[in-house]
Parts: sequence; structure tokens; C-alpha cells
Amino acid sequence: MDLRQMRYFVAVAEELHFGRAARRLNIAQPPLSQTIRRLETDLGVDLFDRTRRSVDLTPAGRVFLQEARRTLMQAELAGKMARRAGSKVSEVRVSFIGQALFRILPELLVRYRVAAPNVHVRLLENSSAEQLAGILAGDFDIGFVSSVGVTLTSECDSLIVERAPFVAAVPADWPVAKAKAISPADLARLPFISPPRQYAAMSTNLASMFQDIGLMPQVTQEATQVSTVLSLVGAGLGCSIVMATALLTRAHNVSFLPLIDHKPLAQWQVMMAWHRDQIGDLGKDFIQFTSAHVRDNPHLIDGSYPVI
Repeated sequence: MDLRQMRYFVAVAEELHFGRAARRLNIAQPPLSQTIRRLETDLGVDLFDRTRRSVDLTPAGRVFLQEARRTLMQAELAGKMARRAGSKVSEVRVSFIGQALFRILPELLVRYRVAAPNVHVRLLENSSAEQLAGILAGDFDIGFVSSVGVTLTSECDSLIVERAPFVAAVPADWPVAKAKAISPADLARLPFISPPRQYAAMSTNLASMFQDIGLMPQVTQEATQVSTVLSLVGAGLGCSIVMATALLTRAHNVSFLPLIDHKPLAQWQVMMAWHRDQIGDLGKDFIQFTSAHVRDNPHLIDGSYPVI
């Protein structure tokens, strides 16, 4: 058994069609079929149920698919780690959600550059889910992810590096912007900008807040990025609820109001995550530096934020 056989098997298992799998692998179909037959002979089990009209995985095939994917991923990871170990470039690959740029990351990166001027921090913006997948695959050393709706695998460690409450964002030229605070009931009567439902972490929090008061907001726009939400609010297309650190963006024509008369939302939290067995020495140094930075700046996690 070799990796080539596993790649061929995975292609057929995912396509459930030898012809499509052959085209995907850019090989002729007969060699592909022969390779799969040889693999089944070596294993002593049938991996596929074949008929003239269909190809399906057998129970043994389903188990082998799971393990083959894991083996191929581990082989790819081994290559990545070997190439990085042999590289002479001093680099830490840091992925992040856009909201981490509001407060935690800018000052952290400035201070780290002073402390480690010869280390290049390669920044990559991704969703929390994409970051966790990338950390497991060895594409990122460290991720700054949302702690809401995220489940770390047992191989990963994490540290909370930022907390903030949620606030309402309303167009500054709306009459309601003159209020000292606003309730969810008031927001439910206004055009509302919400994350799409598939972004369960934030949308579930918001839905729970409105369900508690027996009202649902009038969603007129959907946006996934907070920067986009603030641009839409500034254009007068609706109001929304965002983390308080968004105040630091100084978004045009946007006023931020404290939320009142509601059950407290879970605080917005950013956590730093990494794979404990794959992190290199430079990554460990970055983690230690970040940990010290958070300890030295308690306002990052005590829930404080700029005065509204």
C-alpha cells in the first residue's frame, strides 16, 4: 500500500464514479480500476460495491476512507513541517478574524516587531472555522479566532486574549442616535442588519436576545464582516449589534449606544489558538509574548471599552 493508491481510492470514494475520478486525477480509467482492485486484494476486503449503474462504498470502504484521508493529511503535514524546518526564513504564520484588528492585534504586532525585529509575522485573514482547519493542516502556526460557536480539538491549546460587551450601532443621522442607550425592543422596530444564519455564533446570540423579549428584528440586509455591517449602518440602511471594540474603527456616520433592558449577551471574546504538537520555537515565543502582553494590559480582557 502506498500514498498513490490512497489518493486514487479517495478520488473514487468522493466521486463514486471511476470515470469522473480518472478525469480528476488526470489518468486513464483502466489503470485506476486496476489500482483499486490491487488495493482491495492487498487488504483482503471489497472497498466498493459495483454495479453497471452505480458505485457505492462498502462498510469497509467507509472506514478506509476516513483513515486514508487522515493518512494523506498527515503525510502532507509532514512535508510542510520538514520544509519549514529546512527553511532559513524566520517566520510565524498568524491567521486572524477581522475583528481582532480593532484592538488586540495592532498594538501586539507593533510591540512584537520591536522585541523580535528579525522575525517576520505573516498575516492571513480567515474565518474562525477556516483558521482551525488551517492550524490542524499545518498552514497556520497561530490563529486569533472567535470563542463563540468554536470547538477546539483535543490537540489544540488556547488563550483568551480579548473581551468586550456588545453595543448597538445606528446611523448617526437617525433621531434614535441622540438617545443615551437603546433596548432590543427599540431596535426590533428599525431596519436591522444581521449576519446570515449560517454564521451561527453571532446570529444565534442575536436571535436569543430578541426571542427573550418576544420580538424579532426587521432584517433588511445581511453581512458577514463587521466592517461591512458598519458601512451599511453608516449609509443609513439599518442598525445592528456589534462588539464594543468596533468603536475604535471610528466608522463614518455611525453612533454606538449601550444596550439596556435585556438579558446580557455573552461577551465578545477573541482567543489565540494553536496546535501544541506542531508549534515551532518561533511560534512558542510569539505565544509567550502575547500571553505577557495580555497580562500587562488587563483592559483587554476585563470587558472595558472606549466610552460611548
